[in-house]
Amino acid sequence: MQTRARVIAVDGAYATVETTRTSACEGCHKAAEGNCSVCSLMGSGRKIEAKAYNGIGAVVGDSVAIESRTGRMLWYALLVFILPIVAGLGLWGASTAVTESPLWQAFSGVLGVALSFVGIFFYSKRIQKTRCDIEITEILDKDTNNDLEGM
Repeated sequence: MQTRARVIAVDGAYATVETTRTSACEGCHKAAEGNCSVCSLMGSGRKIEAKAYNGIGAVVGDSVAIESRTGRMLWYALLVFILPIVAGLGLWGASTAVTESPLWQAFSGVLGVALSFVGIFFYSKRIQKTRCDIEITEILDKDTNNDLEGM
């Protein structure tokens, strides 16, 4: 996945970049009119900051192309979207073997989803400290007034 960003800080081999979050519904007529509830929910148009590997020597103010590996992003999507479903169904299934109470079965399913999100939270905090998944691949220009829309 590649997008455009602006370097706002440099710390050794890493840089903090700022980009505008785009959504999957980019180009949708509802998004253009400003009344797409999905875009509002997902935070399209917000500025976000990220740490990126700066192997090409970008400096503060540079407009850059940043990239993250597709396989890694698919892994994160799997964790966030599939793991909670699997955990919820797993605990619900286990509870059906133990009890016949629909209330406890439902509670077990919800507990599985909640526990998966707790696990994802701690996993993401550990990964943020040990790995940088974003890399600056190209310096686009040195003008700090560039539009940060996706490439």
